[in-house]
Amino acid sequence: MVGLYVILGIGLNIMLGLSGQFMIGIAALFAMGAYSVALLNSPFPHGLLWGFWPSLAVGVVMAVIGGLLLGLPIMRLRGDYLGIVTLGFGEIIRILLNSDLLTDITGGPRGIQNIQQPTFLGQPFTDVSYAYLIIIAMAVSIFLYYRLEKSRTGRAWLSIKEDALVARATGVDVQKYKLLALCVGAAFAGLAGGIFAARNQFTGPNDHTLMVSINVLSVVIVGGLNSIPGIILGSFALRGLPELLRELETYRLLVFGALLVFMMLVRPEGLWPSTRPNLEEKGSSGVKEDI
Repeated sequence: MVGLYVILGIGLNIMLGLSGQFMIGIAALFAMGAYSVALLNSPFPHGLLWGFWPSLAVGVVMAVIGGLLLGLPIMRLRGDYLGIVTLGFGEIIRILLNSDLLTDITGGPRGIQNIQQPTFLGQPFTDVSYAYLIIIAMAVSIFLYYRLEKSRTGRAWLSIKEDALVARATGVDVQKYKLLALCVGAAFAGLAGGIFAARNQFTGPNDHTLMVSINVLSVVIVGGLNSIPGIILGSFALRGLPELLRELETYRLLVFGALLVFMMLVRPEGLWPSTRPNLEEKGSSGVKEDI
């Protein structure tokens, strides 16, 4: 779960940290990846049994389509208004998945069970195999994130985050790049959702509640915006630490909440904040002092 939340955190950071879009409904995109793998690789309710790898590819594509459909009508929204709309989108998806009317299509409140395990070279996956798969997915996600951040697209996203009006005045197609950020972030969420469903061999509406979106948002904010080491530390702190405290079941949430409050008071910028590049030329300090 720590590894999957790292992938989810990277996807949300592209939306929030790079392009500045306050996204709270990432659980809906996570659900699209999970349910795509479940529906295409389970004997119930449709008996398609496509296999894990094609189903995972479809899950990523479906999440991207979900991000596209979400992004088109909300391009002019910003800040809290955008957050409220995306929160509503996440709740709509959860309610639809939980509806008795869609039981024949999505499994309804019971969810989808007996999702087939992936295989590699004819061998079914074990816990160690899943660990390697998640580590590889994390490494690929981190590599793609750094490539995007340093690219022209990443600079366009950052300019939109700083000031969309100025970015538009300098020739940046704001709507196109904001929509691209939603689609790319959705692809990471779909990837994490597909692996999650296959690993558990089950997925249901309770796996994609609002708390999933809140937890991913907390991972990014607590770890530090635009900081991959921060997202990794945030995932360990918010997903790994509660498991370590599970023996203290009665006081687990109390201790966890106290640690969060303490951390926010001591390091409000995050556990590992990102650093902005220093673009000053050598020898410019004297000019700066004269000014």
